[in-house]
Amino acid sequence: MLSSKNILSSNLFISILLVLLLVTFAACSSSSSESEAENEMESGEMEEMEHEEGDEHSEEEHEKEHTEEERVANDGATIAITAPESGTTYGSGEEVTIEVLVEQFTLGEEGNHWHVYVDGTSWGMVVGDRTTETLRGLESGEHKIEVFLTGGDHVELEDGDSIDITVE
Repeated sequence: MLSSKNILSSNLFISILLVLLLVTFAACSSSSSESEAENEMESGEMEEMEHEEGDEHSEEEHEKEHTEEERVANDGATIAITAPESGTTYGSGEEVTIEVLVEQFTLGEEGNHWHVYVDGTSWGMVVGDRTTETLRGLESGEHKIEVFLTGGDHVELEDGDSIDITVE
């Protein structure tokens, strides 16, 4: 016959075993989610960020305004905004699609991507080999759009490109 002491020991053992299984399951689920996110980024999907008034980015390297001191030499790599033309005017709520031409820099290789800035503040990054990005929710007024090539370490190349647009 089982004593109450043996029953308590068995229950404790089962409880510890269940806790260990739950911890293991949680750890596996977490690493699976991280892998899925990395795969999405590698497949060339844009890191989506909603941009509304007062909105802040979650990544530290995108929270600060950029300065030339943070950049390194291009070594022949170039990025040029091919559309829209500087001076273009958009209606309120209209999407602005930025198209770039990149030379001597392989987007998507070794984490290479490009950063977009609106009025000196980070708008986000375009990963993979994409050369277009659509800006949504720009407020009325004049805006300076800037783009910079960026390595996998998020260090930007010093020579980017910029245009000025107006949203009415």
